[in-house]
Amino acid sequence: MTANKLDNEGHEAQHLDVSRSTLNQIITGVIAATKVSEGISDHARSIISNTGLIIQPKRDTFTIREWLDNAVLQIKDNSPNSQASWQLVHLALGGSVLRHKARQGQPIDGADLDFVWGLVRDAITDPVLAPLLPGASRSAQGFLSVPLCSLIKDNRIDELWRLHVWLPDGHRGNRDFAIHSHQPFAQSWILAGEGRDHQYAVTDPEAKGALDTPYAQYRIAWSGTGKSHGTAYVPHQSYSIVENTGKNVHIKQVETALHTRDMSYTVGAGVLHRTKVPADTLHATLFYFDSSRGFIQDAPVLGPADGESYKQYRDVGSQPPSSLANMVEVVRSFERLMGEGQQYTHSGNLEMAMRNFNSALAFCESGAASGAILSGDRYKQLAFTKLGGTHRRLGKYEQAKDLLEQAMAMSASSELRIEASGELGVIYQHMDLMDDAKRVLRVQYETAKEF
Repeated sequence: MTANKLDNEGHEAQHLDVSRSTLNQIITGVIAATKVSEGISDHARSIISNTGLIIQPKRDTFTIREWLDNAVLQIKDNSPNSQASWQLVHLALGGSVLRHKARQGQPIDGADLDFVWGLVRDAITDPVLAPLLPGASRSAQGFLSVPLCSLIKDNRIDELWRLHVWLPDGHRGNRDFAIHSHQPFAQSWILAGEGRDHQYAVTDPEAKGALDTPYAQYRIAWSGTGKSHGTAYVPHQSYSIVENTGKNVHIKQVETALHTRDMSYTVGAGVLHRTKVPADTLHATLFYFDSSRGFIQDAPVLGPADGESYKQYRDVGSQPPSSLANMVEVVRSFERLMGEGQQYTHSGNLEMAMRNFNSALAFCESGAASGAILSGDRYKQLAFTKLGGTHRRLGKYEQAKDLLEQAMAMSASSELRIEASGELGVIYQHMDLMDDAKRVLRVQYETAKEF
């Protein structure tokens, strides 16, 4: 597993060269993933085939920006098929950026990730295309998955792009089978929220760091629309099942890393890992499986040594992709306001910091948040904590005290309670409320120990 922080340095992705053959290949996967009608898929292919033929008939490669500008000329009417087809091309162009950057080992900076996400978001929330898309499916790891591009070769994943969304609904999968591996090499780009990835390796039971409990290796199989299952990968599944192979192993943790917005990380083929996401927050990633960078046929899932099998129904259709995309966008907007507020704080511009934090809090309470995604304590607690700290820095102790006491009344995040109680302890001392200061600093100490 490797990770890198993405810097915000402009929209380089728009100048990336993409050949017609590459886009034709990717649009094939987009059509398979979205399951659109033949009329829409044929129209999408014709947009790619005809782009530039009249003005530059000998040219076969265009930048992303040129594809976007020139392809729109191929839309001759405002029919639903034209609109949906154009959005499929958006998805293919977004996928081409991820593929190129991933295979070249190049980071995607924050602005470019925002650009790619914009292509994806606009497509799956498009009023014409969105109702035609299959519903999101529930992964065994608890997140909801939206396939964006699916290229299958010899019954196995060749390339696969998906949107992964963990909702703040407590669904985090079956803990007994949380440690798993993937057949293909995988890369993930974080859109919103945070997740901690833990990587493991098989080891001798007596080795330093070996976990006490032995695990059994389980073999995974998938089911399509029928009731049978097999080892051939199926992009649209009704369920997956893992079955005990009878082989037991001991493991140890070899790496752990926290991944937040605008970060990227990779997981090698067959590498054992798990992702932990707080139960009360949204976490979203763009995930790319690429067999050209590695593939292992027998990629195990670890589970109880005394178990036999476990079936995960995909719960297809529980959430439309458009709803998930809107939720992700809401959290990204909240995080942008909070992030800018933090930057203003670090630069000493406390008035602007306060403006951003107030806007973020108002966003939580306005009802504009899709599906009330920001109405939970976690997001409000963060806004109250940062606002309280800003008021303290401005010497507005009474206002700071009220805000931080509201943050302390929320139990969403131990980490935020540590910060809020520390700030509140300082304020109580400034206000000569020494008993309150001792009490709240004791809370900070006990919370830190527990955390």
